[in-house]
Amino acid sequence: PDAGCGCHTIKQQGGGTMNPSRNQKHFIDVLFTLGLLCVFAASALAVVLIGAHVYKTTAADMDANYTTRTSLSYIAEKVRQHDESGSIFLGKVEDRDALIFLETIEDKEYATYIYEDKGYLKELFTQKEKEPKKSQGESILEVTDFTIQEASKGLFRFTAADRQKHSLSLLIHVQSE
Repeated sequence: PDAGCGCHTIKQQGGGTMNPSRNQKHFIDVLFTLGLLCVFAASALAVVLIGAHVYKTTAADMDANYTTRTSLSYIAEKVRQHDESGSIFLGKVEDRDALIFLETIEDKEYATYIYEDKGYLKELFTQKEKEPKKSQGESILEVTDFTIQEASKGLFRFTAADRQKHSLSLLIHVQSE
């Protein structure tokens, strides 16, 4: 205490004086910095969550798109490979519509059947005179709602859908007809 003025100074340990307005200002600075850090962390988390959702949706769409487009591209390539007069026509494998390709190898006739069974595009290669069975086919790709139609002489329409029921169609004309 000063002898004559009657005011008291608060002494901190270590000998310095404590200023209450300075401590309050320091506390507000720390609080502002922490608040800013929390806003940044929440924003970063939101961006990561939005990005993860976009990636998941895009990956699912690409997967579905891949199977549908690939199955139709596969069929188009098979038609191009077997495009000879009278070697491509529609038929059946048991109760399923099938696209049939005929070819002769070493004086023996063979048939390739492409059809859908149990959610898969299947292919079966066998001698022409043998009765084809659905279960004998090799699974190629997963498809749903697969249809084969002959729109007109030599013009085929193939339609396939993915698991999300997005469907695509392919029209292909047999050049040799």
